Amino acid sequence: LGYTALRNLGTSAGEDTITLGTSFTVLETSHGNKANISFVAPPSGNVEIEFTALCYGSSKSFYFALSDNATYNELNAIHTYDGFVPKVDETDTVMNTIRWVLTGLTAGTSYQYWVAGKTGSGNAYIYHGASDRFSQHSPPITVKAIALPATITTGE
Repeated sequence: LGYTALRNLGTSAGEDTITLGTSFTVLETSHGNKANISFVAPPSGNVEIEFTALCYGSSKSFYFALSDNATYNELNAIHTYDGFVPKVDETDTVMNTIRWVLTGLTAGTSYQYWVAGKTGSGNAYIYHGASDRFSQHSPPITVKAIALPATITTGE
C-alpha cells in the first residue's frame, strides 16, 4: 500500500546518522526527511506497518512507537513498544524490524503515520546509506504499509 526508503547519499560526517535520546522523537534524517508512511486503507481496514533500521548502541534498549503526527504524538499505547524491546548487551550493531498491526481503519481513507524512537538511557544511533567512514554503505531505513485480510486471528 505504501513504501518509504531513507538512504543517505552524501559523504559528510554524520549525514548517515540519526541520534536517539531518552524521549520519543519522530525519526528524522540530517536532510530533514522523517520516517513515515502514507497509504490508502484497503477494503479490509486492516494494515501492518513494518519498520526496519540498522541500530547501534552499547548496552541499550531501543523503543519504537507509531505517531499520528510529524511531531511525536502517541497513536495508541498498544502501538508504543516500550516494554520488552530490542536490546543490545554489548557494543552492537543490529538490524531491527518492528511491526504494528492496525485494525478498524476506514477503507478508501488516506492515512499517514510516523515512526518515533528512543533509548532507555543515553544515546544510541540509527545508520542509513552512505557514510564518511571508509566509503561504506548501511541499509536504508524502510517503512512499509501492507494490506491485511479482513479476517485476522487475534488473541491474548
